[in-house]
Amino acid sequence: MSLKDTARTVAVLSTLHSAIGDQLKDAKRELETGLREAKAETGTQKIAVSLDEGQDVGTVSLVQPKAAAAVTDPDAFKAWVLENYAGEIKREFVTSVQPGFQKKILDALTAAGVAEWADPETGVIHEVPGVAMQGRAAYTRLTVPDAGKAAIAEAWREGRLGASMPPAITAGPAAAGSGDGETEKLRARVAELEERDAWLSALEAAGVDNWQGIDVARELRDGGES
Repeated sequence: MSLKDTARTVAVLSTLHSAIGDQLKDAKRELETGLREAKAETGTQKIAVSLDEGQDVGTVSLVQPKAAAAVTDPDAFKAWVLENYAGEIKREFVTSVQPGFQKKILDALTAAGVAEWADPETGVIHEVPGVAMQGRAAYTRLTVPDAGKAAIAEAWREGRLGASMPPAITAGPAAAGSGDGETEKLRARVAELEERDAWLSALEAAGVDNWQGIDVARELRDGGES
């Protein structure tokens, strides 16, 4: 593959990657909103993902993480640590709890589901001040096993994804919303440009840069007169 071909491939893939990325974000937001509404209305939190012909390729579910411990009053939490575990205090210009110790406490409280910590060495149960259990936002989880990925790839190669492919991918932004006639014109133009590009690449490979009229051609390209 020539450098020109590689550059063209990168340009095409980069453009498609951006288009896919933008539409994926929009689709994920729409999916999460729909799942939240479904949960509120019917309690549904998990649905199957199917191709147009009905083959299941995976699942998508609304995941609700359990509440996690978070420091809501840093001063109260620091005072408790200073009183009971002074060695875990980091002293600089101001005192603060060692990040590792804070994480250990919060992880333990999150696992327990309450703001109480049982010291594993002494067995003393502390009601930890300055910490509260806070709910976390639900999120969607898409699960597509290897068999589902293979089925999607095969359907894509065979052109069977249909409505699953967004307009910006199948027709391109310029043709979005246009009819089949416009789409065909766009495809024909792309084919014409690809054929012309192949011819120009062949000329370059044959050494057209050494042609005595190359400077005149450059001037014409830049808007000059022959």
